[in-house]
Amino acid sequence: MITAMQFKFPVFLAISFVTISGCLMAGEPSQVEAAPVPVTRTTVPYVLGVLDRITVKHADESVETIQVSQEGTIKMEDKDYQVKGLTPSEAVKLVKRHTANVASVHIEEYRQPRVAVLGEVFHQIYTDMNDGPMRVLDALASANGFTPLANARRVKLMRENAGQVEIYELDLRRVIRGELSSQNILLKPGDVITVPRNFL
Repeated sequence: MITAMQFKFPVFLAISFVTISGCLMAGEPSQVEAAPVPVTRTTVPYVLGVLDRITVKHADESVETIQVSQEGTIKMEDKDYQVKGLTPSEAVKLVKRHTANVASVHIEEYRQPRVAVLGEVFHQIYTDMNDGPMRVLDALASANGFTPLANARRVKLMRENAGQVEIYELDLRRVIRGELSSQNILLKPGDVITVPRNFL
């Protein structure tokens, strides 16, 4: 069910975009926005678990995706191999040892199809992504938007996959004004958005 508060976001965005577009047409030429990059990137201990996916690219450019079973195994060459509990490097070595003509191996950690919205929003929530692609402002609208104490200029997005943790800092005040649409990032399962308090 869409609340009145949820409805305000897209309407405000549309008005902002039209206004900015008009300014661009009348004055300065538009500039290509750079995609946001993480402000920090760290590595944490990680081992493979159930439903993680292993993507194998072969020398002939064919791609094979293998998912870890509920028993913690993967099937290669009609044989089952235990991978649950292995580190990514151990799993990669196992795949290369038992699969011919491997060009590269990519491991993707399983995440439930939902994102978390925390901090200075009216409703801190986990919101499902089952209805299709979701961006940062969509998730914030599901949380009924910012509180009066929110610092919309320094919103944090944390993204973790297979031990790699990336943190983005987003200026959503400018995004809402239509100035930094590239920071309205397309979300991935497991993303965590945190809105800090604006200390005056």
